[in-house]
Amino acid sequence: MKRRHVITINLIFFGLMMFSAGMVYQFMTGNKPLAALTSFRQAAPVHVQTSNCSSRAPLSLGGTQSPYLRKLSTYQQACHSFVTDTMMIFVGMPASDKAAIAAAQQDAATIKEFARYGIRPLVMAEPTDYTTDAQIDFAQFSKGAYTKYLATYFSQLKAAGITDRQMGIWGPFPEANLPYWKNNDAQYFAPSVNRYISTLRTYFPQVQTTIMLNAATYEPTDFNWANGDYVSWLSYIKGITPGSITTIGLEGFPWLPKQGGQGNILNAAEFLNPTIVSEAADYLKTKQVWLNTGTFSQKYALDRAKTAYLSPQQRKAILATVTEQAGALQSKGYKVSVNIFAEDKSQTAEETNWSYWSHDNPFGSLAAPVITDFIHGLNDKHINFWLFDK
Repeated sequence: MKRRHVITINLIFFGLMMFSAGMVYQFMTGNKPLAALTSFRQAAPVHVQTSNCSSRAPLSLGGTQSPYLRKLSTYQQACHSFVTDTMMIFVGMPASDKAAIAAAQQDAATIKEFARYGIRPLVMAEPTDYTTDAQIDFAQFSKGAYTKYLATYFSQLKAAGITDRQMGIWGPFPEANLPYWKNNDAQYFAPSVNRYISTLRTYFPQVQTTIMLNAATYEPTDFNWANGDYVSWLSYIKGITPGSITTIGLEGFPWLPKQGGQGNILNAAEFLNPTIVSEAADYLKTKQVWLNTGTFSQKYALDRAKTAYLSPQQRKAILATVTEQAGALQSKGYKVSVNIFAEDKSQTAEETNWSYWSHDNPFGSLAAPVITDFIHGLNDKHINFWLFDK
């Protein structure tokens, strides 16, 4: 047999082996063999330019131990300027004196660190005892079952030297119209809010307060996210003590189905319907409103076959609709703020990456100018920018 025939036969045999290996790989993983090859390519490094977000000098955040403020420092680097002096944080609700004392000690440290650097906390008090993960029953809370523990918590914060100003803005029972919580029927919301805020103001009479509800309302036990209704909040807020709420928050986020699914919600005119919050603000006699929203790069991130993506261009378009809705509220005489939720939660049960860069490197992400331009645009319109990231 001639040498060239041997080589030809060997090449054919090798080709058949590679084809068979590729078929086995595709059968076992569901991915095409060529996709595996492209994953070995070295991606070209990205370096983006960002513009100033404001004309103010950045805050001096050197030496902070707070994960929130370290994130804020990165935003200031991306913005080459001041970004915000209001950041959202979450606290729980104690179900015992022991939990109240432990929670107050931890939360006082966070509040003091914020105060040290001139940051106002926007505090969302979730109806969960963080020390045990036990959910607070709305019906029992409204009847006073937890008031004693709440008083212990606030008295401990007061004893730690926290002032009314340092407390910032406090909002109990966020997203109470979502099916996350225990016994969260609409009838229990107003009396629970009243009880929480009256206890809070016993110790901090000048503290600012808020409530935040979701734009879409769900039945308490309905976890089918297609069943939300963009309806009035009056059934929730009727009965809240007049004048007790400083500002009112509207939460809403864009949505995509899993890969291959149908439909989407990408316009803030729908997921941040301004008439819902303006009606509630008028009922509560406040002209201060805020929007809680964000955009994602990935959703359903724990299952590659179902992961949905938004490009930087799509995220920019969505944020443009947020600016439009904020401007619509502003044109009606409301003082408007926008809080952007920007934490990477892709590896949690939420499976969603809300961040605009990774590894605290904004200049290596094509999405960085999306958020910096958005902040700049809000500042041009005198709309406050707030932030959640950690």
